[in-house]
Amino acid sequence: MTEQQLTSAYILHTRPFKETSLLVEAFTEIEGRVSLIAKGARSSSKKSNKRALLQPFQPLKLNWLGRSNLKTLKQLDSNGLPYKLNGINNLCGLYLNELLLKLLIQWDPHPELYKAYQKALKWLEETDSPQLVLREFELYLLDELGYAIDWSSDIHGDFIENDKFYSYIPQQGFIEEAQQQGLLVINGAMIRAVAEKNWQVKGSLALARKISKNIIDHILDGKELNSRKLLQQTLALQA
Repeated sequence: MTEQQLTSAYILHTRPFKETSLLVEAFTEIEGRVSLIAKGARSSSKKSNKRALLQPFQPLKLNWLGRSNLKTLKQLDSNGLPYKLNGINNLCGLYLNELLLKLLIQWDPHPELYKAYQKALKWLEETDSPQLVLREFELYLLDELGYAIDWSSDIHGDFIENDKFYSYIPQQGFIEEAQQQGLLVINGAMIRAVAEKNWQVKGSLALARKISKNIIDHILDGKELNSRKLLQQTLALQA
């Protein structure tokens, strides 16, 4: 990216850096996840509006300079009104941000995933069914990262049939076999419902959550998602 070119972006996370600056993790349309130093962003100077803009869910235009992987934020402009996410939906948005932060490598462009993320934020702003947003985004993210789940066929390539039962083998897929200890066993009709994104079928969202979580945890290799834990605790209190 040239120094003059601006890219659309969203802030995933910020933390203090030295005395007056911020270390910024952003998800950009052109370059994917990037790490930037926002110099003076914590300054009390009235001339700087950087900190007010460096917030989650705020559409931005920005660019940077520098030759190392850690660039310096050069220009920062608003690119529209921030998405207003409240309560559980705000926690869901933070969960999406943490997924991108911990699963994407730096400077690896994902323009279609960027569009999916933006669509998810808009959906979270409008919906009272945030779990549906999370499940569809998780499935899209896993597909984008090369961990797509084959919901239509078993590990032998045979079509999933509605009236049969299948075991799910982590990191492999579905297999039509007798129940094995410790393996998730699912009716074929439920698997097909997820394949067709027929979320009206009871239990389809829960199945998508369980299997997506299994794969995400495998990729994370022991790293925790703080936003997931907070979201689960909040939902448990509301139950």
